[in-house]
Amino acid sequence: MERHTPNEAQAVFDVDDLMARCLGNLEFAEHILALFQTRFGEDLAELEQMLAAGDAESVARLAHRLKGAAANAAAPSLKTLAAEIVQLAQARSLEGVRTRLADLREEWDWFKETASLWEAGTALDG
Repeated sequence: MERHTPNEAQAVFDVDDLMARCLGNLEFAEHILALFQTRFGEDLAELEQMLAAGDAESVARLAHRLKGAAANAAAPSLKTLAAEIVQLAQARSLEGVRTRLADLREEWDWFKETASLWEAGTALDG
């Protein structure tokens, strides 16, 4: 498993930001994170289907939804990548979307790993 610096980990999942968004309520933060992980994965799969169908408008719409969800879940790198996909889809650059989508998938995998480590830590603390 590749190891990342604390600053890199914070770029993928900013725990302090999530806790601030949840007003310090750990249970609520865990709930938000669980919902995000379920929905993001589903939306990402749908985005990939729309890309395969060549539907730039739906890709832009789904990427915009992913961007907002990532912002709410304190996932800055996912938010940035989703925003780039929105712009590429709006410009009808589906090849550009494919390239950034691969990066988004990789970042999503890293997010899930980082979040699961945080969740395991909070379970041990609680």
